[in-house]
Amino acid sequence: MERGKQICKILKDIRKQIAEENDIEFITSECKHQGDCAGTCPKCEAELAYLESQLARRSASGLPARLAGIAIGFAAVAPAFTSCDWMTKGEMVPPQVDGEMELPLGGDPAVSDSVHLGTNLVFAIISHEDFMAEFTKGGWMQTAIHNVYPDSSIGENIMESITGYTPIKMAVKDGKIKYYRSYNAQDTIHDYAILDFNYDQWNNSLWIGNLHDYIVASIDGTEMVCYGPVFSQEWAPDAFLGKYVFAHVDEETVNGWDEQHNIEAE
Repeated sequence: MERGKQICKILKDIRKQIAEENDIEFITSECKHQGDCAGTCPKCEAELAYLESQLARRSASGLPARLAGIAIGFAAVAPAFTSCDWMTKGEMVPPQVDGEMELPLGGDPAVSDSVHLGTNLVFAIISHEDFMAEFTKGGWMQTAIHNVYPDSSIGENIMESITGYTPIKMAVKDGKIKYYRSYNAQDTIHDYAILDFNYDQWNNSLWIGNLHDYIVASIDGTEMVCYGPVFSQEWAPDAFLGKYVFAHVDEETVNGWDEQHNIEAE
């Protein structure tokens, strides 16, 4: 087996092992790349980002992250696996010190200033303070859904072509997310759900209840751009990520959503 393919297989097996030991639902597929490679690719790195976000969620819930054997050497690093020096040198196992595995930075988690979701999808770490300062102002309305492909190319906005789909609308109220729900093509708000949410600056991970798990690429006073699972793998079998864009709306707009719901409820 060529070196790159061997590295790829080792990393895939490790990701599966970590997922199984931590009761994380993890679906992967065989690599279709022809010929040798560096051992990782945007698809591999997307799987890693998903696994990292699930481990962070587990930790935030007070559950331990169970890591066995060689797996701990990978889980300790926030960037993609390609950042490991021993891998780039072509070695198949981490360096040993007195018979023990040498972890990155002497056993401490590596601190990164960026999140990698592929060769061309690299985003700056957004601190918890900076994220919350923007996210908790006003509300957010979904404006776009794109498929992202292994070469990091991004497809056109498919949101308006999804029959019956209504854009996500949400706002932070008293430390929780008020998630407005519509059930018709007119996008009339019928009710809402109150959901917990959490943001982890370790890898820009934002999860909203049990509904959404995103990696936040950017956020400011006008727009939030996130990446997450493909909207429909059946529709886009070659895509490896979905790109989700939200426009910021002011308090007046959020109040209008509340008023609309109250009118509908009467």
